Amino acid sequence: MSGDIRQILESHHCYLEISPYYVVTDDRPAGGAVSVRRVQAGFDLDIYGIRMSREPDPPAEYWLVYNRLKEIADSVRQENKRACCVEVIPFGSTIVLDTKNHLQPMALLRIRVTHSGDIHEPAGAAEQQALRAVEAQLSALGVTAGRNRA
Repeated sequence: MSGDIRQILESHHCYLEISPYYVVTDDRPAGGAVSVRRVQAGFDLDIYGIRMSREPDPPAEYWLVYNRLKEIADSVRQENKRACCVEVIPFGSTIVLDTKNHLQPMALLRIRVTHSGDIHEPAGAAEQQALRAVEAQLSALGVTAGRNRA
């Protein structure tokens, strides 16, 4: 099945963009001033692929890739002894327009790696390790950072 997934990812020219994931907290102590904190709680790994269907609902291929990414997330979470949260977020009905490629419609799936501790704590070694593990598995499927365009 991973060969099929690899072919799907290649045919849609999938690529990966990694960005920090921030949490903003608004603390309001009784009688005190409002304090807003922005904490990097993890990472977002956005996987983009050329959307070839004009249908509003994503094709079956999208859900095959989604299921494979869930397997990756589950295995990384197990390897990491559940020290952090790894989840896959589908954006099935969302179309992203690629402004660098003549507004080419793109599909998006997101893998979010976050800590599972206190919301005020920044991401640490467990999240970095999970990020590297997810990147390695995506790379094995042919999805790497940057644009893999034909």
